[in-house]
Amino acid sequence: MFYVNASFYQFLAALQERLETELELKSLSENACLLYAEGIPLRIVFYRCHAGGRVAVAGDIRHIHIDEDRWVAQPELVLSRIAALAGQALRIHARECVVARIDKAVAMAFQQDHHLQVALPGKYRYGLFHEGELVAVAVFSGGRKLDGKPPAYRSFELLRFCHKQGVHVVGSFSKLLGAFEADFSPGDIMTYADRDWSDGGSYRKTGFAVVGELAPQVLWVDARTMQRYHEGALPAQVAASSPQERERLGYVPIANSGSLKLVRRSGG
Repeated sequence: MFYVNASFYQFLAALQERLETELELKSLSENACLLYAEGIPLRIVFYRCHAGGRVAVAGDIRHIHIDEDRWVAQPELVLSRIAALAGQALRIHARECVVARIDKAVAMAFQQDHHLQVALPGKYRYGLFHEGELVAVAVFSGGRKLDGKPPAYRSFELLRFCHKQGVHVVGSFSKLLGAFEADFSPGDIMTYADRDWSDGGSYRKTGFAVVGELAPQVLWVDARTMQRYHEGALPAQVAASSPQERERLGYVPIANSGSLKLVRRSGG
């Protein structure tokens, strides 16, 4: 039976208000609960802060996975992204927008406001503007040479892509990719899809193909503050401790769903 706590009640109430519907609940374990409703094209699995990985869920419908610490740290971003995936966002068409290169400061600020993951500066940054307002951003790495490819061949990485909260620009991904490809003629573009949120479907629609999978990543959460850390970012005292000692210090290991590695070849 799922152990309900204050964070879960807050999440449930806020999500029902945002989606304007009552959600059904199904306990998956002591630490995981499934939320769903008729007419909502996805299901949400909420995890209390605890040591462990993901719970297996069956069915063709899309599932997303939300950790308690992510909800506590970024509640508005979490709600906005779920609402967008549920089809409840202001829809704009990319044909009504203009693509332009943007600088590092603008790209970083936009990501910090509208992306759940850490903002990255990248080397090349493109923005999509609707009536002068920035509504979507794509950030790319520099080009890399690959063994076995012609000297002029370059592989680039799409590091970040995101919309403004509450806005979904139809065709924005294709338009931003097209602008980048027109400028740099990449041999390929590689990216990763977070399997907590994505099944890779939106990437495949724009010519990406799955070429591999990354194993689930272990993160550490300070259960007192709900701040999460990658291994390399832990406080020095904690980093020098054994896993058992870390847990005694109040740090909980959690494992995400891993990532899909996808590549879009030239002409894709």
